[in-house]
Amino acid sequence: MDLFELLKAAILGIIEGITEWLPISSTGHMILADEFIKLNTSQAFKDMFLVVIQLGAILAVVVLYFHKLNPFSPKKSQQEKRDTFTLWGKVIVSCLPAAVIGLLFDDLIESTFF
Repeated sequence: MDLFELLKAAILGIIEGITEWLPISSTGHMILADEFIKLNTSQAFKDMFLVVIQLGAILAVVVLYFHKLNPFSPKKSQQEKRDTFTLWGKVIVSCLPAAVIGLLFDDLIESTFF
């Protein structure tokens, strides 16, 4: 991989790092950025690269908010633990519609957007 490809990869990483923290689709931005900044690599490498940089951004969020998201933390009071379980319940319930739609329309979404 030459220097220009490394620069493109760095730009894609910066876009991912910024958009992961915002309430917008970082995946959508990566797809759009890839249309303008074409990596000169195989499709398999490009797919793996997008997964790895998204995983890094998600892990950064998990590390930063681990205490807040961990209902089993010994430092939390019983009320804080209940509140954390309630938060996780709300997150799971809010993900169900997207999961159902994603499962039902997976082939259509993949053929249209990818």
